[in-house]
Formats: sequence, C-alpha cells, structure tokens
Amino acid sequence: MFRKFRSFRRQLSPAKIFFVFNLIIIVVIFILGFRPNAFQKTINSQDLAFYNKHFITLDGRVCEEADVDVKSRRLTICVKAVLNNQEINGQVLVSTNMYPVYDYGDFVRISGELQAPPEIDNFDYASYLARYDIYSVMYYPKIIKISGNLTRPQVIYRLLINFKQKLKSLIDSTLPEPEAGLADALLLGYRRTVDRADLDIFARVGLSHMIAISGSHITILSAMIINFFLAFGISRRHAFIIIFIFLFLYPLITGLAASAVRSAIMGGLSFLAIYYGRNSSLIKALVFSAALMLIINPQLLQNDIGFQLSFLAILGIIYIYPLGDNLINKILIKARFKIKTKNFIKIILETINLTLVAQVVILPVALINFKQLSLIAPLANVLVIWTFPPLLASLIIGLVLSAVFPILNVIWFAPAYFLLKFIFITSSLLALPNWAALAWTRFNWYQGAIYYFCWILFIYFLSSKRRRRHKKSLNNLLKEP
Repeated sequence: MFRKFRSFRRQLSPAKIFFVFNLIIIVVIFILGFRPNAFQKTINSQDLAFYNKHFITLDGRVCEEADVDVKSRRLTICVKAVLNNQEINGQVLVSTNMYPVYDYGDFVRISGELQAPPEIDNFDYASYLARYDIYSVMYYPKIIKISGNLTRPQVIYRLLINFKQKLKSLIDSTLPEPEAGLADALLLGYRRTVDRADLDIFARVGLSHMIAISGSHITILSAMIINFFLAFGISRRHAFIIIFIFLFLYPLITGLAASAVRSAIMGGLSFLAIYYGRNSSLIKALVFSAALMLIINPQLLQNDIGFQLSFLAILGIIYIYPLGDNLINKILIKARFKIKTKNFIKIILETINLTLVAQVVILPVALINFKQLSLIAPLANVLVIWTFPPLLASLIIGLVLSAVFPILNVIWFAPAYFLLKFIFITSSLLALPNWAALAWTRFNWYQGAIYYFCWILFIYFLSSKRRRRHKKSLNNLLKEP
C-alpha cells in the first residue's frame, strides 16, 4: 500500500499538478457558467451602469473601432467622469447615425438616456455585451466632439485602425457587393459587412465559421496555405516560416482585434498539433492558455462563439484528426499511384479530413447558436474551403499592386472577385434543397456535454486498443530469439 502511494506521488510531477489545476479551473468555470447572470459584476454607485434609466450627460473616449453597418454606427465609449461628486467608470455602447463620423480615439460628450441592454428576439443581449464589460447602452444621443489627448499606445493603435480602414476602402471601391462585404469579413474581420440574407445561407450550408475569426478559421486557413505551398514544391521548413509570418501579421491587418489575436495564438497551437504531433505538450499549452483567458474573462466560455470554436477545433485536431490521417495513409499505401499523384491526392484528402473534423467538433455550438443542423455542410466545406489560400493571396496581392498601380485596380482584384463569386454561387445552389438543413431548436449544452462525453469515450477506447496492440507487439518482439 505504501509503495503504491509512493509510486503515485512520484507520478504527480509539478507539470502534471499544474495541468490538472488548469483543467479544474476550466471545469469549474464551465459549471458555474450555468447560473443566471454568471460572472457578471455587481453594480455599485461607482459603475456607469448604476445610472441606467437616467437621462445623463457624460464625457468619454471612443475606445474601440466603430462597428458600422449600412444604417448605423455603434461606438464603444469609455467613460471616466465625476457625477454627484463621485467618480464613475464604465463603458457604454452608443448607437448613432452613420454621419457625422465618429471613430476610435475621438473624445466626445454624449447626452441621452442610459439604458440596460434589452432582450432582442429571445437573444440574451445583456450577457453578450457583458463579456466586453459593457452594461449600458444609449440610442441616438446628442454627441459633440471635445478635445483630448491620446497616449502613445493609443496613437499607435489608431494608426493601425486607420490602415485597416484604408484597406477596406480600397476593397469596397474596387469590388462590387456582396463580394466586397465578404472580402472585408474574411481578410479584415469586419462582422457587419455581409448581408443578413447571405449570412443565413452560409449558416444553412455550414459555412458560418468561414466568416467568424476563430481558432478553427485560422487553423484551416494555415493548414491549407501550407498544403498549397507544399504542392508547389516549397520545402516544409520554408512553408512553416511563411505560416508563422502569416500568424503574426494577420492580427495586425485586423487592427489587433481581440478575437484575431486570441485566434492566432490558439490556431498556431492547433497548427503545431497537426504537423509536429506533440500532443501531450500541446494539450498542456492549450489548457493553460484557455484557463488564463478564462481567469481574465470567465464569460468567454459561455458567451463567446469564437473562443468556443477555437478551443473545440484544437481539441478535435489533436485527438480526432489523427484518426482520419491514419485512414488516409492506409488507403494511399494500398493505392498504386505515382509519387507526385499520391502526394497531390494526400493534400486533398487531408484538407477534407480537416474540414470534417472541424464540422464534427463544432456541431453542438452550431446547433445552439444557429438552431439548425446543416446536412450539406461536409460537401459545402469540401467545395468551398479550398478557395481560402488563393482568395486571401489574391486579395493581399491586389491591395499591394493597387497601391503601386491604382489605375489597374479592377485587373488586380479580378482573381479575388471570381473566387468570391464562386463562393456565393456554390453556397446559394447548395442551400436550395429542402433537406440541406434541419431546424433544431431544442438542443442545449446538457445534450452537448453528452455528445462530447461520447466522443471522449470513443477516443479513449481507441487509444486503449492501440496501446494494447503496441504492448502485444513489443512483447512478441521480446520473445523472439
């Protein structure tokens, strides 16, 4: 008994204890997240939200890039003011007209009724905004620009935002709609540039993840880019360098959007999982990064789809992707193809495997958020996802060439236009059959937990079977004279 205890104690290294501790944090936050208003802070007299339902005048700074659609402009305003001889702090989401233009870094004075976020079509808007630490909204208040000074980091961030918006302006002035809106979403991370009807089509065919910047988005994109380069004979080492340059530059292009930075980190981890196979180290890094993000903002787990997609996509790639990869290798070993043909087929099959894994692991998230099960999603992903590398490459090349020879903008962006057109046409055709998607409105996270538990049991069973087979092979080898 004492020997077993000592053996168990030796197995509990500091690294394993730290891993278990991080895992416990995630599980506890997941369980506590089912409480009403979970992790939302208690409002006191020093918080801006304490004055909801009051007509109020405040000075503040626009502290995020304006969220613009075809009808309105949404401004996140950080307020630090004195009211009733008391200093108050907080953020308010202000909806205003398209013009005059207000954007990041502007100092403004707003006058209007401060309100709590309302419920919109059974959507918990208050919880959605709470993850950004926003507990108050204002609709079309009186706004006046006032003077103020930005810090040096704020000036640098404003320059990044201006650069991003110039890229968007160049795309919008060259490409027609709806192609321009989709290009803005894919390359720059804008959320409201795609028409609502097109968003519904993408949800119906299972391509919504294509637009949302998440770890799954970055992972698929990175994997396809490296496969693209490998297919043209570029060495694996040089392809890796290109990918990590991409993972560094992509958040900068999006104006260091929090979702893009987080997705680049988690997407980078899953990318390493695919091509290096060091699952134990990567799962520890994943769990640590997820626990750290949730300690900073525990509402991400319940209310941030991008975080959910990122976390699940990496787990799927670490544990489920190898199953398909092993099957692909067995098929290709038996197939009698030339080496170049075999390598080309392998790249295609690996891409299909990656997209199918992404669909499998995000299924509960898709059902809960989009209320429908896309039966045609696997086919849609196979037919459309391949366009990502050439599309992004053509957009970036088009932007660079347009800066040098602006008179030929239409020519530079022509390849991107045809690829975007292909995505819209293919998605629209695939969405036509009545069976393309089934309404599924009663799915919840309890059922999702059962779904993932079944996958855990299946993976554990296969892993145990593989270990027994390996142990048996090793014993037979040792018995040989």
